[in-house]
Amino acid sequence: MTFIQIVGLAIGGVLVVVGLVSGIRSAAAPVEAGSGRDRFLVALHDAARAGFWLGLGTAFFGLSVLEPARDYRWLVMLPIGMAALRLVAGMLLARGAED
Repeated sequence: MTFIQIVGLAIGGVLVVVGLVSGIRSAAAPVEAGSGRDRFLVALHDAARAGFWLGLGTAFFGLSVLEPARDYRWLVMLPIGMAALRLVAGMLLARGAED
């Protein structure tokens, strides 16, 4: 195992822990939104936040361990997709607050 793989595994481990803590904290926090739509969007926003960190950790783990790593470059799309989902949910929540 090379130094780069060890660093990738360490960074991936830290990011997975951050994702787990983020998911647990958002599950424990009560949602104070009024309508069902707003509650859904807040839940989606929080899940995407935890999913971003978990996806980023998975990408680091996968690209450090899997051979050849070039075949698994699509793992980088996981955190990008979660960030886009969080952005859309936040925009819809902000639009609902204006109405």
